[in-house]
Order: sequence, then structure tokens, then C-alpha cells
Amino acid sequence: MEAYDTIDVLLARKSETIKVTAGETAECSIALKIFASSILESNYILWNYSNNIFSFNKIANIKDSTINTNFTSLSLNFAEDISDNMYYIDSNMNLQRIVVDDVNWTTIPAVTGSLFSDPLYYDDSTDSLWIARDGDGNVNTLQFSVIKNISTGTNPSIDFKSGLDSFEYYGAAFAIQGSVLYLAYIDSDGSTYYLQRATITENADGTFAVSKVGSAKSVSDLGVSGAITDVAILYDGTVYVLVSNVGNSLGDSGDSFIYNYNQSNTMYSRGALLKIQSTSSGFEVVDTLGWTGSSRQIAPVGEAKWDNSTLTILQPLTAFIPSLSENSKKFYGPRRFVAIKPKEIAIADCGANFVMPNCKEGQRGNMFAHNRVVTVSLSSFTISVATELEKIKFSDLTLSGSGTSGAWILAVDCDKSQNEQ
Repeated sequence: MEAYDTIDVLLARKSETIKVTAGETAECSIALKIFASSILESNYILWNYSNNIFSFNKIANIKDSTINTNFTSLSLNFAEDISDNMYYIDSNMNLQRIVVDDVNWTTIPAVTGSLFSDPLYYDDSTDSLWIARDGDGNVNTLQFSVIKNISTGTNPSIDFKSGLDSFEYYGAAFAIQGSVLYLAYIDSDGSTYYLQRATITENADGTFAVSKVGSAKSVSDLGVSGAITDVAILYDGTVYVLVSNVGNSLGDSGDSFIYNYNQSNTMYSRGALLKIQSTSSGFEVVDTLGWTGSSRQIAPVGEAKWDNSTLTILQPLTAFIPSLSENSKKFYGPRRFVAIKPKEIAIADCGANFVMPNCKEGQRGNMFAHNRVVTVSLSSFTISVATELEKIKFSDLTLSGSGTSGAWILAVDCDKSQNEQ
């Protein structure tokens, strides 16, 4: 059975199996939990990387966001339950809960071990907060702790139990809905991101049984490149995955937020939202949004020389980066899902664009950092809004290398600032 709203947006889906004896009749009751927009109209949680502080922002007024400087000393991971309570793990490894209505702080017992890069996930189908970590000791063992009835429970405990043994990986992100698990991880040499579908069940002794479904796929297998930064399973069972490729490197490795410039380089600042569908052999990508698949040349104007003594001429910069004219349709480097509604999803996006020196105008080259919230319409699977933020930056992007100073690309006699082109 499926339930839709008036514009055909799927609000809930559920199936039941019933046995009917030949010649007899049977009845089957199905209860659907339908999520209205007012329930899942999440606050944004946006963070400032350099000052280590964050703010709550209503979905309707992110342009007017303000930073609450009382919220300090946190690591950059969080989850939100169906009652709008916020959870994060602070720098002292304490799981914190914030009740949004009165900004009430509650410290929940400390978390131990080597956590995933993004260790928290809230399953709204079971009202459970999951915490994931790499196993203790020499064997990399996937371990979980689950706090059930998190939105209404009191005095929860955190007890990690093994799930999958002898799996050489470093956990990046994960998502759980009921018994469905999607796991993003980095291989043991730290060079490639993978996505694995699995089932997860809790045994009578409290341990977790994790069974792989099909084979893991690298980011290249998914048709893009870079790092998997977030995974989400929506209320209707659809899986969405964020991939970010920021820095100088092509491949399936992690982002680098330090751009190294050496007179002529290839620079990447791109990403994608992947729509994933389960199959009998695992999963497949059914749609890709916002990916920059081809490069463009950002050339200096005039004979821009790096050094008069060697007469070295700056070469064009090869950029796999959206141009300013197409940035409302492309990602720079998606970092996190920050709000999910039945009809749309909001994503924190962070990256950079560049201009080269213009010696005819006496202008230096520049790196322009972009920190924004991108809203995606799920019904049409298109980017509907891309809002630049001024007060919050999601990552500390820097530019280094020969011929640079701060965020400037330098050339002889080109020493004035300019606006982005």
C-alpha cells in the first residue's frame, strides 16, 4: 500500500504478507505512518569550521541566519529526531542532546573508540539513534550502539556490540532504516571510498548480525569520483548519497581542502547527489544530480609571468568546477544533508572557484570560496535553490604553492584584486 499527497509525492509505503487457505477468506490490516511536511520541516544545523560553532536556522530564513556563540567545542556530526531534538558528539566524546524549543542541554554518557567520520544516524522508522565505530584492537570490526525510543526515553546507555568481523576498512558514513544498512567506508590503505548494502539485525544477546547484500562498489563504479560524505535513507525507502571531489586529485580518495597551485594545475571542486535503488544483487544508481563531468580552461589575460628572472609564463588552469553561470545547477563539494522534507532535501555545499591574473587590467588571480545551502526538489530531482552564506563556512579552504599568497594567484605586475568572473 502506498499513500500520496495531492501532487503525487509519496508519503508512506508498507506491505504485509497474509496466508489464505483455498476456499476461505482472510483480512489484512495495514497501518501507515504518514509524515506531513509540518512534521519533517527540520531546522538547519549549520556550523562554522574555523570558530567551531554552529547555529539553528529555520528552512524559510537561512539568509537571515545568525551564529549562536554559546555552542562551542563540538565535532562536526549531528542527528535530529522526529521531535526536533538535536544530537551531536562533542570534542570530549560526550553525546549531547539539545531540546530545540528551550535550548536545553543534556549530556548523555561518553562515547569511546574510533568513531566513523560521521558516526550518528537517526532511524525515524523505529525512533532509534545509531552510533557507529571501527572495532577495538587489531581486527577492524564494525560495531554499533543503538539508543531506542530516543525522542521519549530517559537515561540512555551506550553499549557498542560487534557486527561484522575482519572487515578491513575505516568507517565514513552510514544509514539504517529498520533492517536495511548502507555503509560508506574507506579501504585499509585509505585510498578508495566504497558503498556497501547490508542487512542488520539485533541478536538476543545484544550483538548485531550484519550480512552483506551483493558486492561493494567504489565511487568510480557509481559513475563519479571523490569521497562519500553522507548517506540518507528517506521515509519512503529511497537512498541518497553525497559525493564530493575537492582539491587537486582525481579518484575515489578523500577531499583535500588545501589547493596546491604550481603555475599550471588541474583543480577540482565538484560533487553529486546520487539516487540509489536496491536490487537483488545489491544496488544501482538510478539518477545523478549536479555533477561537473567535463573541464574548462581558466586562462590568464596577457603575458602573466610568475618570475621575471626566468620569464616563466603562467599556463591556463584546468578546472573541473562549475562556472559561475551554472552554479545553480551544479555542486561545488556537498558535505552534509542538513534538512529533509517529503518534497525536498537541503545540502551543505562547500568548494571554490578561481580566476587567473589579468595583466592587461593589472589584476591578480583569486580563489573564491563558496559556502551555501542547496535545496533539491525530490519530485523533479533538480536543484531548486542555492543560497550563499556569509557568516558560516563549512570547511577551511586554502590556496598554497608557488606563485600564491593567501587566496591570491600572483603574477608580475598583476597586483590588484578583482571580482569573480
